[in-house]
Amino acid sequence: MSVAYTQHSRDQMALRSISEAEVESVIEDHHTHYHDRDGNDIYVGHPAGRRIKVVVAKNSDPPRV
Repeated sequence: MSVAYTQHSRDQMALRSISEAEVESVIEDHHTHYHDRDGNDIYVGHPAGRRIKVVVAKNSDPPRV
């Protein structure tokens, strides 16, 4: 899966020790999906038993995290 990462998302991933593989896993295999008030997609999943929430910019192709 092709995903574009902003500097902010990379900083937050580093802070929380979240890998690109985990982010992509949540986007592809999430248990919860909803939209925030700005229309961005929110995905929540538990790769390896850890709860991770991923925000994807609305109308972005490829997904921009």
